[in-house]
This record gives sequence, C-alpha cells and structure tokens, in this order.
Amino acid sequence: MKGKGFIEAVGTALRKYVQFKGTASRSEYWWFVVFSLGTLFTTGLLDRLLYPAETLDLDRVLRGLEPLPATPFTAVLIFLLILPLLSVTARRFHDAGHSAKWLYLLIIPGGYALLATVGIALIIFSYESVSVDLLLPIYFLIFPVAVTTVALAVVYLVFLLKPTKTFFEGNLLADPNIPDWPYGIEGSTS
Repeated sequence: MKGKGFIEAVGTALRKYVQFKGTASRSEYWWFVVFSLGTLFTTGLLDRLLYPAETLDLDRVLRGLEPLPATPFTAVLIFLLILPLLSVTARRFHDAGHSAKWLYLLIIPGGYALLATVGIALIIFSYESVSVDLLLPIYFLIFPVAVTTVALAVVYLVFLLKPTKTFFEGNLLADPNIPDWPYGIEGSTS
C-alpha cells in the first residue's frame, strides 16, 4: 500500500481536524508531525526575531521581577494545531488497532504537572532564595511528571509505529472496505 505524500497528508489532517473516527495511515500521521514541527520551528524563529530576549535569568523570572519572553506566534500556532494533532493521533491509533481512549491517559501527567507547578511556585515564593534544601521537595514534585510522561510516550510511540491493521485482520475500529467484485463476474453469462 502506497502512503500519502506530504501535501496530501497535511491537507487531510487539517480537513479532518475534528474527526476522531476513522483511520489515518502512518504516512499521514508522520507527515503531519513533520509539518507541525516545521511550522513551530518557523514561528519560534519569527518570535525570536520580533521579540528578542537578552539572557534569561530564571531566578528573576520565577520571582516575578522579569517577564518571560513573548512568543505570540508560537502560542497561537500551538492553539491551532492541538486539535488536528489529537484527531490524527486518534485516527492513527484506530488504524493500528487500538482505541483512541488511550489519549485520555494524557490527563495524568498533564494534571500532575499542573499540581507540581503550583507546588513548586509555593515552595519558591515562600522562601527568599532557592537553596539546596528546597531541591529535594522540588525534585519529588517533578520526578513523577517526568516518569509518567516518558512511560506514556513509549506506549504511544509503539502504537504509532505499528503497521496498519485492517478490518479483516481483526481491527474492529477500521472500516470494512469490502472490495467490489471484479468487472465481468457478477451478472456475466460467459
């Protein structure tokens, strides 16, 4: 089976940006990932050129003395690409024979990252300086996020790299594309 080209894959993924049913081939998924990374890189460069930041002092940023560098183009692009990326991932899971409900597991590291961010902010802002004594509680807030994210990334990568599994191979999530009878057999008297 021949895969889709870059333009066709990106066009299909963007057209089906809210369609979570159906399937997406490996080529469609990976070409859309390449497109997303390329556009994010481009908007990152554009943000860096239009909103230059000198050296970033993380301690001053965390204390609220210095704002984070502005990245409006990248932020808008992430907002625009998140739904098409989720939908093409769900369709790719279906194509490999897995349920898209696996995407709900993203809530675990995402929710914990939010709680860890709040915890780290409370630790940093309640003390005048960040010392070695504070690194252990911060580590225990960050470590579970990192472990669950890496574990989930490995599982997702295995799913995304699997070949297409058709309906006739036991994939109930794929459409049963029943081929038409060859021309001349049905209704033929010869």
